[in-house]
Amino acid sequence: MNKELKSHYVEEVKYQTKMLNNLKRWLKCSIIFSSLFLAFILFGPSAIILRIIGIIGMVLCVIASVVIGLGIRNGRNNVNKILDLIQ
Repeated sequence: MNKELKSHYVEEVKYQTKMLNNLKRWLKCSIIFSSLFLAFILFGPSAIILRIIGIIGMVLCVIASVVIGLGIRNGRNNVNKILDLIQ
């Protein structure tokens, strides 16, 4: 493997690592919002429409958390494959 190709791989690993850190931040936010929606459902006003909005919001945040988690896992696997290719 020549030096130029290896340097491009190293840059790609750095970029993907940065994007994985961004995804981790999004995952934290999604988990926080789902927790807030749960608290809103349990302790919020007793109006049925507000509870439905809370349930929908919590379900959407949980789905987003799962999708983001899959993205993090697949991204980490991709970075590991690139690192194995470099070595």
